[in-house]
Amino acid sequence: MASHKRKSLPVKLGMLLTAAIVLTVSSSCSDGSTTYSVRLDVDDMASEIACVSSREEAKRIARENAVYGYRVYNDKGRLIYCPYSRLQSDILREAKWVTDYVRENGFRYGDAPINPAINCDAGLVSCDRLVDWVLYRVGYTDQVERQGMVVYHATEPARDLPSWCRDHGFRKIESVEMLAPGDIVFVRPCTSSAGVVYPGHTFIFAGFAEDGVNSYRYDCGKNERIQSVQPSCEPLNDFMFAYRPR
Repeated sequence: MASHKRKSLPVKLGMLLTAAIVLTVSSSCSDGSTTYSVRLDVDDMASEIACVSSREEAKRIARENAVYGYRVYNDKGRLIYCPYSRLQSDILREAKWVTDYVRENGFRYGDAPINPAINCDAGLVSCDRLVDWVLYRVGYTDQVERQGMVVYHATEPARDLPSWCRDHGFRKIESVEMLAPGDIVFVRPCTSSAGVVYPGHTFIFAGFAEDGVNSYRYDCGKNERIQSVQPSCEPLNDFMFAYRPR
C-alpha cells in the first residue's frame, strides 16, 4: 500500500460566497500561557493555524475552518472541541488531503485499475474512487482492491458503493435538508436497460453555505474538478440519497 504524509493546510475559510474561496493565514503561539491550538490532528503541528489563549476564539476559528476538518486541542494535547463529530471532521480532513494530493500530483479522471486507496500509481481518480480513498483513510479498509468500489455495479455488491455503505450500517439519508458534513451523496438518476434506477455520480458533502442555496463538496467527477482547489461551493442538484458513515 502506498504511504503518503498528510500535508498541512495553513488556511482559513472565508464565509462569504465568491467565485473562489478566500484563504488567509492565522496567528501562532508566542508565550507560555495556557493556549488552545487549532489544527487537524494532535500530532500534526504543521497544520496548526492558530494558537490562542481564548478557548472561545479557538472554537470560532475551528468553526470557520470546519469544512477542512479543523478542531481544537488544549496545551496538554487533549481534544476539547470539534465543530462536528470526530468522524465527520476526520472525513473532511482526509477529503481535503486527497483532493490536494491528486491535484498537486497531476491525476486525471479515469477508471483506476487498482483501488487508488490501496495503490495510486496509475494516477487516475474518479468521483467514486475519491470516496473510496477517503473512507479507507478514516479506517474503512475492507475494500476490494481491483478497481475499487464504483458508484453503481449491477452484479458485484462488494464493488457497488451504495450497497457497500448499506452493508456497513451507514445511515441512509433521503432528503437534502437532512444532509450533514461528511455524508456520501449520490445524485443524477440513471436507468439501466433492465429498468433499474441508479445514481450516476457521488461526492462528499462538506456543509451548507450561508445563502441556503449552495453547499460545499469534495468531488473528483471530472478533470476540471480534480485540477481545482477544493472544496467547491455550488448548488446541489438531482439529489437521490446519501449515506452517513458511523
